[in-house]
Amino acid sequence: MAMTSDAELIRVRRLHQLRSYRIGAVLRVGVVGFMVAAMLVGTRRSEWPQQIVLITVYAFAALWALVLAYSPSRRRFILLPRLASIARYEPFVFTAIDVCALTGFQLLSTDGIYPLLIMTLLPVLVGLDVSSRRAAVVLAFTLVGFALAVIQDPVMVDAIGWPEAVFRFVLYAFLCGTALVVVRIEERHTHSVAGLSALREELLAQTMTASEVLQRRISESIHDGPLQDVLAARQELIELRMAAPDDEHVNRALAGLQSASELLRQATFELHPAVLEQVGLGAAVGQLAAFTAQRSGITISTDIDYPIRSEIDPIVFGVARELLSNVVRHARATTASVRLGITDGTCVLDVADDGVGVTGATMERSLGEGHIGLASHRARVDAAGGTFVFLDTPIGTHVCVEVPLKF
Repeated sequence: MAMTSDAELIRVRRLHQLRSYRIGAVLRVGVVGFMVAAMLVGTRRSEWPQQIVLITVYAFAALWALVLAYSPSRRRFILLPRLASIARYEPFVFTAIDVCALTGFQLLSTDGIYPLLIMTLLPVLVGLDVSSRRAAVVLAFTLVGFALAVIQDPVMVDAIGWPEAVFRFVLYAFLCGTALVVVRIEERHTHSVAGLSALREELLAQTMTASEVLQRRISESIHDGPLQDVLAARQELIELRMAAPDDEHVNRALAGLQSASELLRQATFELHPAVLEQVGLGAAVGQLAAFTAQRSGITISTDIDYPIRSEIDPIVFGVARELLSNVVRHARATTASVRLGITDGTCVLDVADDGVGVTGATMERSLGEGHIGLASHRARVDAAGGTFVFLDTPIGTHVCVEVPLKF
């Protein structure tokens, strides 16, 4: 449980870091705007050339941070362990740039009350962090920078006097302390969320294990009981047919037993797919689609590119089995398609058909009648951190299921 909690804590912290990184990137663009305004209304024209250079460099860094934060691959970059070790330094680097830029802007301004006010935005940017240690280090540097900005500006000190200068420093220190408290609260909140998420993962794992054990027992009971009886009866009839090859009753009985044995084999496969353990999810879904097409007469096309194994494979297989079962029982479809692949560290399952379609009212009515199969699989997908969505389509039903890969 401790290892699970640690892993979940890392995952949740990375998600919070991504959120904070994006918020900070947006706020940073606003800070650039305030710097331009402060230069125009609150500093001397003789100081503008150096300030323009500083603001231009900082604006470039702010835009670059914004592009990185909202790039399509950013979520994958944060979540994958082999890439997260690099990504975690980006917020710290840009925060250091914030400190240098805003402190430098104040140092380049003589009697610049507005640049000094802009420095009070630093605790706000740092307060978005999720590491109290890192925030404490950055805030300490910002505090030193604020003190240097006040002391080196003789015009400001002469104008306001040392008592007010000290008051401003204490006020800024209070803001830094408040930002650190906010970071600490967010850090504890992250731990709490991680604990709850880890508990949910553990309950899901226990539920899946219990379900798999039960399905395995039912599958083995069918295979070792009714299926063997059917096969034995079929063999007896084959021997009987040798004595009376033209007996229609025997031939019909053989055909019925053949059909029953095939159905029982498919049932044992769907309850406990040995191929899922032997060669993986991709082959299991392909075989499931083939069995379903053979049993129902529906043309089912497949597009499967899933060469790996993951802890979420049983969940995805259960969803595929339930969706194809619904296509056969309710859709009145003639064709269907199954697509299974991996996109940005996420398993993606698409099942579509050309049948009558499914609406929200249909789902509610089905639940009211006690049909909870799809709802239970949807809950498992949600518990695994995935999404289960009915996509808008002019004909039939299109379901897209996405579940983050876990190893």
